[in-house]
Amino acid sequence: MSEQPVQIEEGEQELMRLYILFGILFRVVMVDLGEVRIVPLKLSYQAVFDWVLLELSRWAERQHHQLRRLLRQRGCVVVSYQRQGHAYVVHYRQRGYLREAIYSIEILRAECQELVGQWVAHYQRGEKTT
Repeated sequence: MSEQPVQIEEGEQELMRLYILFGILFRVVMVDLGEVRIVPLKLSYQAVFDWVLLELSRWAERQHHQLRRLLRQRGCVVVSYQRQGHAYVVHYRQRGYLREAIYSIEILRAECQELVGQWVAHYQRGEKTT
């Protein structure tokens, strides 16, 4: 019987990790879109970059907001987040307790890259990415 709170907490920690990942992803994609617009190319692919990166960002943002709603339903609210050196530090309130989660920037980058790969795979199979 004492196992259930631990399982719930672990589930919320995973939801929090995904929430952070999708939040980073949708912001980074928009920054990358701005960078792509600066680079001169032999041909203009701007419409392609705009469409693909905007769709990816919208997908990540929708996921981010869905996860935020789910976390709020479970009593979790992000209080603050910031990059500190090689770590991303998140403070969140979980059922009245202030908690801290520390993520490696390198790992977050790799996991965001995996999310991009998943989005591309879904798109190539013609699946709707909602």
